Amino acid sequence: MDVINPDDPKAPFGLDGSGAPIAPYGYKVNGEPRISNRGAKPGMRGNGGKKAISAAASKTDEKRKEMLVALADMFLVTPLAGASLSPFLSKRFGERQTNALAGDAVIVSTFAPSAADGLIVLSQSKPGALARLDTVEEKVPYLLLLQVGVQMTKAFIGNHLNPDERLANAGRTLASMKAAQMAEEIERQAAELGVPTGVDHGSAQAA
Repeated sequence: MDVINPDDPKAPFGLDGSGAPIAPYGYKVNGEPRISNRGAKPGMRGNGGKKAISAAASKTDEKRKEMLVALADMFLVTPLAGASLSPFLSKRFGERQTNALAGDAVIVSTFAPSAADGLIVLSQSKPGALARLDTVEEKVPYLLLLQVGVQMTKAFIGNHLNPDERLANAGRTLASMKAAQMAEEIERQAAELGVPTGVDHGSAQAA
């Protein structure tokens, strides 16, 4: 059963059964519960309680790692991989260098999880190291939507500038698959309702 102690600024929502502060809005990088859904302020200090900080870290470190890796993919891996396919950059800097950009994307993707682990460990002794991440966290969904929009726009433009026959055939196959799936679903619903399928409506009306 939760122990409520709203007068304690280090546990404004009380403590849970294990003695860790309840945090409905998540934790700040210093281990304290957020008092709202807004990001933590840079420079805020922890309460010095190792148990509380460890409990908070265990709940947030995995999420922070996923976020850091996603940001690395968004702002480094994807742009580098995309740049390696650019005819303009290939002509400007040479095929060798654009190939190197593709390799850079693989390198960043490989080492991003380890770099994220290092930043998280650093934040345990220096809470300000990832303080800005609390404010970035709220913006990540919008950044992801923006990235998807940009990539879709580039794909549309590239498709119309240089239509691909395989992609066109794939689109026609997809349309046929969707039509077959719709027909199968209608037939399934008709069977459940006892409605016959494949009826010649013209002959049925004449009869």
